[in-house]
Amino acid sequence: MSPSSSTEARRISEEVSYIPFGVRGLDGPLRGIPTGSSVLLAGAPDAGGDPFTYTSLARLMAAKHAPEQVPSQLSERAEHIPESVTYLTLSHDREHVYSAMDAVLPDEQFDVLADHTTVADFSQRFMDLLPVPEALFDARRRDDAIEQSEEKHHEMDTESEPEPETFQEFLDDISDRLAEASDSLIVVDSLSDIERATEFGLPTGHELAFLLGLREAVVNWGTVAYVKLDRRAGLVREDTTVSGLLHGSVYFYSNDEGYTTYRTVRVGSFGGALDTERQEVFDSIVDDGGFRAKATKKVGRKHW
Repeated sequence: MSPSSSTEARRISEEVSYIPFGVRGLDGPLRGIPTGSSVLLAGAPDAGGDPFTYTSLARLMAAKHAPEQVPSQLSERAEHIPESVTYLTLSHDREHVYSAMDAVLPDEQFDVLADHTTVADFSQRFMDLLPVPEALFDARRRDDAIEQSEEKHHEMDTESEPEPETFQEFLDDISDRLAEASDSLIVVDSLSDIERATEFGLPTGHELAFLLGLREAVVNWGTVAYVKLDRRAGLVREDTTVSGLLHGSVYFYSNDEGYTTYRTVRVGSFGGALDTERQEVFDSIVDDGGFRAKATKKVGRKHW
């Protein structure tokens, strides 16, 4: 590399902006997430991924809009934090998402997050694509906005029966909605649902194409996107089609020890493919203040 090339590379590197994780115990030891990054959040449902997500989003929104709620070290880094959150959900309805957030967060953090979050609820359309028995489908709780949209759609098609929606059309609409949210923090909840869709009509491999497309789009948007995956972290790390595909990974682990559950969180590098030499492991705790981490130590390849 010529001196001029190395100078240009250094300039590009130094211009990269970072946003904090918004999680106590992580933002001190770690620099943060480079803007333009997609982040895989993977772990079993009880391992801490949901509390991490809600706490991260809430504290980042507080740093941006209610700095008195968070330490100055966090609020001082608010410049590169987006103004809002777009939470895209596929199998859980809007009410479930807000209830889950409320169960984890202190009241003031929940309020600031709710005030600056848009839940893009695709759950009814997702269920509509599945062969759910009619009695169970009709009994499902529906969002008022979704019901109104369905009624309008029905009125427009009274003379001709519309063609059933395909999973590919559904995935295209999800992508359009994410593109509309390009200036906000993004959560895709979840990759697990998109993977399950391959059992009901989505062509195999299209979920990976979606991830690849999202990864490159987020780079251009300059935001951060969390992609949730409900699967044991060890299994995800062994899956070479997923691990390392996005810019960074946060893995959540839980182990029962007697009457207690011991949880850890591991944060990978954000330099492309997963670099196990640069993994960091933290003890993780969920308490009245949400998700927090402590007791950091580096984990090398020989420990895996």
